[in-house]
Amino acid sequence: MIFEWFGKKKRTKKRPRMHAAVYESREVEIPGLGVVTVARTVDCIGDGCPKPQLLTLKALNLVREGEVVELISDNPTAVETIPAMMLAAYGSHLATIRDDGCWKVYVRKGI
Repeated sequence: MIFEWFGKKKRTKKRPRMHAAVYESREVEIPGLGVVTVARTVDCIGDGCPKPQLLTLKALNLVREGEVVELISDNPTAVETIPAMMLAAYGSHLATIRDDGCWKVYVRKGI
């Protein structure tokens, strides 16, 4: 075999499914927008890219048109990419708020 020197391909275990804490509906006040009902909250504290983005998209698939999803993350790179990601996902970025040791990003499904 030509590629024998690479060795046999190692079998790996199945990757665990990505999970983060997801909380149900509640109301929050967003500066400049007022009180908004958050349909789902995705807590990605301690998670690196691209997990916060993927879980935000997953949460957006679970909510109805016009509902709001809150992402809580301490990863600045993930937070920076959410507004551009929402344009590609046909959604809208409402606000990014810096909190104690984390950011809270609010996005709405649909434009």
